[in-house]
Amino acid sequence: MEADILAAWHDPLPAQPDPRTLAAAWDTVTALVDPRLDWQLHLGRRFVPPPAANDALSLLVSHSPTLTDDLFHHYLAEMRNAFDLVQADIDSHLDQFDREPPTAGFKVMISLLHCIGAWISRWQQPVVAFWPCVVASPSAARPHPLVDSTRLDSTRPSLADSPASRTRSSPRTLSAFRKSFLASLYAVLPPRFAPSLQTFLRTLLAYPSPSFAFPPAFPRALPTLVTLLDRYDPLLFALVYEDIERKVVSDARGRFGDKRLEGLLRWLSGAGDGWDTGVMGWIGGIYEGAAGEAGGTTGGHDDARKFLKPTLSRFEYHVHKVLCQLRTTEMYDMILAFPASQPALEDLKTCLYKTEQRTLLVTSLRSQLSRRLLHPGSDTETIIQVYMATIRCLRVVDPPGVLLSRVAEPVRRYLRARKDTIRCIVQSLIEPGSPLFDELVASGARLVSDARDEAENFNDPKWTPDPVDAPERFRKSKGADVIQLLVSIYDTKDVFVKELQVLLAQRLLAIRDYALEAEVKNVETLKTRFGEQALQGCDVMLKDLQDSRRIDEVVHQQIPDVPLHATVVSRLFWPSFQPAPLKLPGQIGRAQAAYDRTFSSVKRDKKLRWLPQLGTVNLTLELRDRALTVDATPLQAAVVELFSKQDTWSPNALVTELRVPDLGTVRNALYFWNNLGVVRALAPSAGAEEELWRLVEEVGAEGEGGAGEGQGVAHVVEEEKEAVQSVETQRVEQMRVFWQYIQGMLTNLGALPLSRIHSTLNMLAPGYKGKTTDELTALLEAVAAEGLVTCTASGGWKIVK
Repeated sequence: MEADILAAWHDPLPAQPDPRTLAAAWDTVTALVDPRLDWQLHLGRRFVPPPAANDALSLLVSHSPTLTDDLFHHYLAEMRNAFDLVQADIDSHLDQFDREPPTAGFKVMISLLHCIGAWISRWQQPVVAFWPCVVASPSAARPHPLVDSTRLDSTRPSLADSPASRTRSSPRTLSAFRKSFLASLYAVLPPRFAPSLQTFLRTLLAYPSPSFAFPPAFPRALPTLVTLLDRYDPLLFALVYEDIERKVVSDARGRFGDKRLEGLLRWLSGAGDGWDTGVMGWIGGIYEGAAGEAGGTTGGHDDARKFLKPTLSRFEYHVHKVLCQLRTTEMYDMILAFPASQPALEDLKTCLYKTEQRTLLVTSLRSQLSRRLLHPGSDTETIIQVYMATIRCLRVVDPPGVLLSRVAEPVRRYLRARKDTIRCIVQSLIEPGSPLFDELVASGARLVSDARDEAENFNDPKWTPDPVDAPERFRKSKGADVIQLLVSIYDTKDVFVKELQVLLAQRLLAIRDYALEAEVKNVETLKTRFGEQALQGCDVMLKDLQDSRRIDEVVHQQIPDVPLHATVVSRLFWPSFQPAPLKLPGQIGRAQAAYDRTFSSVKRDKKLRWLPQLGTVNLTLELRDRALTVDATPLQAAVVELFSKQDTWSPNALVTELRVPDLGTVRNALYFWNNLGVVRALAPSAGAEEELWRLVEEVGAEGEGGAGEGQGVAHVVEEEKEAVQSVETQRVEQMRVFWQYIQGMLTNLGALPLSRIHSTLNMLAPGYKGKTTDELTALLEAVAAEGLVTCTASGGWKIVK
């Protein structure tokens, strides 16, 4: 060891080259690699350094390794100075591109891409020849056939980071060259290059595979395109997004019968294992083709899938987003088409989960409902049916029910403001074949409770907090079915029970031969929803008809020839009846009197109070030339009965004879018989004070509907009022007792809002507790119709002076 050190100590220092020799070597190398040299401008020429250049470079390296770096940076600087040559080629091609039609312009852009690739290939050759030995660490190696693609933003996926472009080694100097070249290239690319490239890419998308578009004569065009996409990939992404939007609209718009999302994703990703089809297969073809042109390796389809996975995720998100937006705009149509639209709703559910566009769906659907449903042109029954379908559709899209709670509030508020909502709901509940009746039968026993009695049970071990986007009162509707949601439109179920009693009373009064089986079954089904106690009144009504059948059989055993069958009801358990006095004449009156006497003999402790306006009369009219058998109301039968006494009557005379308070109802009865050809209005004569009606015994006979009489003029027969008072009328009549309190309050205090009137009555008026603001509003509106109060612009109520 000591001998070696001593020998090294005595060895002379190596001789240093003369500075002039170093300068000459420097000039030799820099002159040879000048980017403007003529040999650089000819395609196909390959740079082969002469021995003198190698000797000069070796001399420089032996003197100082740093001279190699200095020489390399000198070359890069000279390359940047020579970039006017590249700029001239770019401007020439773009000028030609602007002049040519799209088909020829596509070829011009391919030529430009190839030209740029040729420049980088030529100027890269000296770098490979003179600086091949300094290799960076593996982390510095970047995958690109033409340029180092290190990204400033490493979280953003780049189309340029292609596995097909990876090389086995990547010299540090080569990477620096590529960065310098691209920096200079992007500096000279004019603003018009980007739209021209986008036009080119739009045409390129029409090819089934990108490699089909690039002729063999331009081998560097496709690798150069991949290089430029590292900077201009938003142009390609924008075109792909447009393609996705067109595909979604063409495949899915208006088609709700099957799922479309899965097919769209297959179209996007491609069906083959190698991604040789679909949008992603097309994009993958760019990089595989670029690697093939550059002489690189693809790394296989697994590498391609791994590399393109972030890009695929972005495109898949856009598919979900666009389909979600499309289905959101079609949501009302899907509601109308339900249940046929169930597959489309399931797609929407998946898209909402992926994109979180719930607020957009709520806003759009509320707008559609307001524009297409919640207006005076829609009848209440239609609104209820659409609301039911909305409930079912949104339960598919969002099972927890948050979206339903946010969408349904305007519909519920609108239905609550409509006068006939309760009747329509109840009518549908008891009408076999209606959607709500089927829901009632299928849903089983689930008691409906009042909305104001609902409260959260915090002792429930399964209790969970409401979702963050849940609206107020969300939990009260959570888990409720269609019927419960409809009933909960109002604060209490009592209004539905009363309406049930009214409709049941009307149906029972219309029954012939005491056929109660269907109504008994309906009531038993309704008990599962509203409870036994709530429907006790309905049980009494049914029992009254069953008792009426037995009483009627006993009565007709004594008077078998009397063609009258009566329904005997318990006054306290039936809804109030509309007052309509009527004196029944002739045969009908005698039959009623006979039935009354016989009933009194059978039921000595009871007395009948007849409601002659109710019921149906089946009668046969025998005229000279014809006989008619019709079903008529008692009033209509009474009117035609009087024509058997005398053949001409005036409406006023009929009113007096029948003791009817309303002339309009008598005219309505005359119109009924006029339309059947039984009576005719006589032509008014001079000096006549009122119109006359005559019985038509024989059609076409002189004096019987002949000349001078009102022949064949049909009249509109108005429907008679329901015999049973509506719930609204009953509520108003029950609230009338509080009118004196309200009148005094408004007189002394002036105009008051509804809430103030309601709270004051709660404190001062006996028996008011438990009344709702809906009942108070109904009373005020009824009194307003009588001209006693009016509603102010601010929503208050004041006395009309």
